[in-house]
Amino acid sequence: MLAAVVMCLVLGASSAFAAKHFMVIQEVFVGPPADGLNPNLTPDQRAQYVMLRMTSSGQTVVINTVVRVEDRNGNILGNFGQLTANVTAGGGVGCAYPACPAIVMGTQAAKNLFSFAFDKIVDGQVGRVALPVEGGRACYKDATGGQLFDCVAWGNFSCSAANCPAGPNTFHTGDTNAPPTGNGCDSNFGTPAAAATGMKFGKTVTRSAFNCAAKENSTNFALAFPKPVNNAGTNDNTDSDADGLINRLDCNTASAALLWKPVEVSSQTVTGKPTSTDSWASQSEMSGTGISYDEIRGSLSALNGFTDDTCHSPNGATTSATDASIPPVADGFYYLVRADGGGSCVGTYGNNTNGTPRDTSLTSCP
Repeated sequence: MLAAVVMCLVLGASSAFAAKHFMVIQEVFVGPPADGLNPNLTPDQRAQYVMLRMTSSGQTVVINTVVRVEDRNGNILGNFGQLTANVTAGGGVGCAYPACPAIVMGTQAAKNLFSFAFDKIVDGQVGRVALPVEGGRACYKDATGGQLFDCVAWGNFSCSAANCPAGPNTFHTGDTNAPPTGNGCDSNFGTPAAAATGMKFGKTVTRSAFNCAAKENSTNFALAFPKPVNNAGTNDNTDSDADGLINRLDCNTASAALLWKPVEVSSQTVTGKPTSTDSWASQSEMSGTGISYDEIRGSLSALNGFTDDTCHSPNGATTSATDASIPPVADGFYYLVRADGGGSCVGTYGNNTNGTPRDTSLTSCP
């Protein structure tokens, strides 16, 4: 009889200790489009979050678990954040991914993009680092030791042989997911998922499928617009125009052709003579197919103050404009372009070198 009681106590303790091992990373958000223009933001200034999702009921004992962050070569940078309390919603008996509860941790800047409470604000935690933008890896694990539950790599991540001897997206030496405290799932995460960089900024690396036996990042994850949910199920994911971007982030909630508010155009170049072509990067990936472009032209000799600027090519449907005009001798032309979806979806011509907006000094276009 005593042996039976002891066995029950041991099983009960083991079950409580392991009530987090069926958690996976569901969404990794590296930031909104505007953050992509500023490489100098501190980790706490970046609007980033990681959302976890239970794959089985009862995964509530998450205190002292972390999301570890690695750079593109698998070097451990620190933690994105640590959960410092357990959660209450563990899902009904028999819940299965993706119908089980979530947990979202992120920066205050990320929480400010939405209208509900995050389960954990990670600002100021000791040793905290930002999620790499071009490529890296995030792993959900115990705060101490090598017990690791899930990883997702994206972009140009390729773990070095010294860091990951079993392959370019496998565990570090000392990491384990062995039962009973681990989930026993695949520990080789395969080809990294796509990165939400450049004009794909504003999207998340989102789990589209859960396969314990084959956690292949490139097929289990896809780029999608952010839709965070907290442990209580609270969210702000209304999408009136069904374009994938929730109303709170959408610059026009009545048009599926307009998404994130445009940002300053990038990769602008001028080539050719005597007819020149001004070209720039498209913003349709993040701001929608309803975006057009306004180009302003002026003389280099009048660049200070933009005193002779004109609306040269308004409402352009493509990412280039031509100019057959010949500038005066010993002078030249400058070109400024903004993305324009009308209403609240108008971008910017950027800032002067002193940080003040150029837009207030320029002629209207169109």
